[in-house]
Amino acid sequence: MNPWNTYRSRINAHGITKRDSVLQRERAFLSAKLPASLSYHQLTVNGTVRNMAVINSDNLNLKTLCTMPGEDLPHGGLVEWMGNHWLITEKDANNELYTKGTMKQCNYLLRWIAEDDTVVERWCVIEDGTKYLTGEYGDNDFIVVRGDSRISLTLAKDEYSIQLNRFLIDDYDSKNVLAYRLTKPFKLGGSYNGEGVLNFVLTECNTEDSDNIELHIANYYDHFPKEKPDEPDTPSGDNTPDVPDGKKVWF
Repeated sequence: MNPWNTYRSRINAHGITKRDSVLQRERAFLSAKLPASLSYHQLTVNGTVRNMAVINSDNLNLKTLCTMPGEDLPHGGLVEWMGNHWLITEKDANNELYTKGTMKQCNYLLRWIAEDDTVVERWCVIEDGTKYLTGEYGDNDFIVVRGDSRISLTLAKDEYSIQLNRFLIDDYDSKNVLAYRLTKPFKLGGSYNGEGVLNFVLTECNTEDSDNIELHIANYYDHFPKEKPDEPDTPSGDNTPDVPDGKKVWF
């Protein structure tokens, strides 16, 4: 081998430019030191076991994720960690050194029926949709006191979540099941390059006969109709007179 080529190969192994050299040193440093950090944890991301840094914030249900060098994060991915489910709601596009993202703690397992009759379950984040209002206001004619009539919903974007229109959730105060319908879709707010999360604002509405309250699935019986109860058998016996069809008999 040409001595000059050997020399160039050894030099380029640490980066062609000074910037490349610094970048490689940073990657090597993080790969060696990050596993010893107290922020380093094992998580399950979309069913795959991963190791990365989980950084706390003042908001206890919001965490920052930092991957190992060269690894990626799925925007809108579901994370299982510390006995809870978390949704990756933000992802930094600058992943040259590592990938940084934000995950939010989920608080509800949502169920609904898709157009192809598939029963869908997704962990999501449900929050008060009137958190910037008092929830109570009045004038000379009326007073509104239902501060929980609107909620905001955040869930991963996929082929089923974009079909969401109406769903049921538990009301832990009244121990009833409440129905909500989509009134303000913001489907581009948290998604980039076709992946991410969807942000919805929903308004409370009435439950319907087609809702399955027990399963917490709205419009369930529109897709899976109820079975009609069997009709009672016609009385029979020696004392039963023959009755022509279409006539009534009183005993």
